[in-house]
Amino acid sequence: MDDKKGLVRELGLPECVTITGGAVIGVGLFTVGSSQVGVMGSSVIIASIIAFLLVLWPSAIYGELGATLPLAGGTYSYAKRAINWPVAIFCSWHYTLAQIGIAGGEALAFANYFNYLIEACGANFSVDPRISGSLLMVFFTFVNYRGIKFSGKLQNAFMFWFWAASCVWFIMELKNLDFGNYVSVFGGIPTEFTAFAKCIVMVWWCFAGFETCAGMGAEVKYPQITLPRALTLSPFIVFAVNALWQFFLVGLTPIASLGILTTSSAPYVEAMKQAGIVGFPIILLCLAVTVGGDFSTMMPCTGGAARYMYIMALDGCFPKVFAKVHPKYRSPHVAVLTVGIVGITFILTNSIVIVSAMCAFSQMLCYTIGYISYLMLYKKEPDLERPYHVPAGKFGAVFSIVAYALLSVLAIDWTAIWYNIGLSVLCIIYIIFGIIIPKKQTPQEAIDEELLAMKTAKPSPEEQVALDKQYKRWRIISYSAFGIACVMFIIGFVMQG
Repeated sequence: MDDKKGLVRELGLPECVTITGGAVIGVGLFTVGSSQVGVMGSSVIIASIIAFLLVLWPSAIYGELGATLPLAGGTYSYAKRAINWPVAIFCSWHYTLAQIGIAGGEALAFANYFNYLIEACGANFSVDPRISGSLLMVFFTFVNYRGIKFSGKLQNAFMFWFWAASCVWFIMELKNLDFGNYVSVFGGIPTEFTAFAKCIVMVWWCFAGFETCAGMGAEVKYPQITLPRALTLSPFIVFAVNALWQFFLVGLTPIASLGILTTSSAPYVEAMKQAGIVGFPIILLCLAVTVGGDFSTMMPCTGGAARYMYIMALDGCFPKVFAKVHPKYRSPHVAVLTVGIVGITFILTNSIVIVSAMCAFSQMLCYTIGYISYLMLYKKEPDLERPYHVPAGKFGAVFSIVAYALLSVLAIDWTAIWYNIGLSVLCIIYIIFGIIIPKKQTPQEAIDEELLAMKTAKPSPEEQVALDKQYKRWRIISYSAFGIACVMFIIGFVMQG
């Protein structure tokens, strides 16, 4: 918001797209997501298409929610208004820990690729992933501490570097592709349905985080326009990036070596080694993944989790200290520091697989609460001003609830689920004894700040023209990238045939 006591609106469409894209493109794509190529081969594109369809409606739904309620905290704020406060708190606990877990997993992914980068440069030593990952977490805690304007500019730089480095790497590796690896579009789908569901969930995790910029709604310029545009374009960009990287991973990995990818900590490096590729291509790959993919994910995950803690503290369901805003940088600095400490704790587990499975389940749970909030908000406040309406939004919300519930059940990881259950039990105990029994109410200060955040400015006619031109450019980029990714896989299957 523009009030000097709270958060400030600094994020435009480019920042919202790069924040959303950055929150999604990272540890999933370059670790657990890409490892599914080892299971499905070229059929991984089917899982990616399904994952894309599973976020297309939800992302637009969050665009409508963000435009209607441009508040910090995303799903927490929506559920609090549409359902009730206890459900909102339950959701927020899960989402906050999931975001911090993603940041921790991202730091570990960085550490693994960083060691390969050292090796590719000819050095004969490695760094303990827990050390380099923790140092990276400290860095992004500092960056987010400095405020949304500073972190937003860095986020743009990281994402633009990632896209540029990716394009150069793609061009370099075209000559090394083996089109005999693109065997059959359906041939690699697991015959056991639950195994296929697990593959879909792991690939879907490469798309999870699509609503991150909505959780920063109180810091977005003209959110009634910017958020729907960012959230309807982002799934196309995310699909394009995922599909293009998967295309090259399939083309580089000999069919006989696919199984190695399922357990590799850095599947893309492993694929290049199996193909006999060494030297600068691996260096460029690692620089794209670390400085681009990993950095651009850690930024919004660290900042987004802090915003959830901030809004809960402002509402009085979290220690008040987390609602403090830095007098100079206008960041929820205490919450940011706490995210950094908890993130390092995740890093010290040194287990990307368990963290990713736990985070995926928690995110699906939170998104389901978000879709229910969308439906309930129409029932409770049908006359609420909605600057943007999702086409067939109510049907899309019901469809998403059913689809996510089925996937959550079919793809349960019995190692990680106990962490989710433990978190849920602790949260319910807190809600009963900390909120319900004491009959705690939302402080007037939080109500006032929410009302202030709802009073968003409208762009001038000149600004509207500039925003429309900007949106047109981003729309061309998004749809073109989506089309190119689809065509590349089609070429792969045709060339194989």
